[in-house]
This record gives sequence, C-alpha cells and structure tokens, in this order.
Amino acid sequence: MHLSAVAAADLPRVWPIVEPWLAQACARPGCDVAVGELRDLCAAGSATLVLIGRDAELVAAGVVQVAEHHDGRRFAAILAVGGRHARAWRHTLAQIEDGARRLGCATVEWIGRRGWGRLLPDYAATPTPAGTLYTKMLGAA
Repeated sequence: MHLSAVAAADLPRVWPIVEPWLAQACARPGCDVAVGELRDLCAAGSATLVLIGRDAELVAAGVVQVAEHHDGRRFAAILAVGGRHARAWRHTLAQIEDGARRLGCATVEWIGRRGWGRLLPDYAATPTPAGTLYTKMLGAA
C-alpha cells in the first residue's frame, strides 16, 4: 500500500470518489467533524487529503492535520479515515508517522474504536467519552 497527498487544486476531481468513505468515517462515534468540514479544511490547506492505494486501485482515504497542543508541541491528528481492506492499509500509518516526524510533530493522534488497539499495539490507547484516543510518541526524524 502507498499514500499520496492530494493538492488542494485537485480536490474537486478526487473528492467525489472518496466522499462516501469519509462520510461513513465521520458518522462513527468519536468523530467530531462533518465530511463537509473535512473538504473545507483540505481546500483551505489546513488539512491534507491522503489517498491510500494498492497498485492502481484506490482502497481508502484519510484526512490529516498538523496542530499544536496548548504547550506548543506539534502533533499530527488523523481526523478521519475510511475505505475498504482496513487490515491491509493500517500499515500505512508508518508513512504518516514519518511525514509527521519530518514536520516536527511529537505525536500522531486519533480517536477510534477500541478494537483498533489489538491491531496497533505500538499506540497508547486511552478511553475517552468520544471513543478511544490513540497516541504514538515519535522519535526524532
């Protein structure tokens, strides 16, 4: 599996393809952003739409945003991910982690279902009212 970032200029062409996947992801408990908000963030350059593919087949898409905690530490927030074949593309997190490191992020964070903890043992899992917060501390780039 490989990742590719979508430039804001290409968003109108790509968004209709991935919108159903992201809408489904946004409908899950713990997601506090609507699919239209994701599109607006990507169009404004505040977040990045990332395509996940295998050969020529697109299997998933996600939206990632770099933000700062109140203490100034940068983190990469995975706002939503949806698609098919989740077990196959979960390994692309390593590529997101590498990109986050290069951007000076201290962690990668996202809220998901409790079951993801079994698939991602290197992420700390903290129960929250919104779902399980997954956090991975990143080493230096």
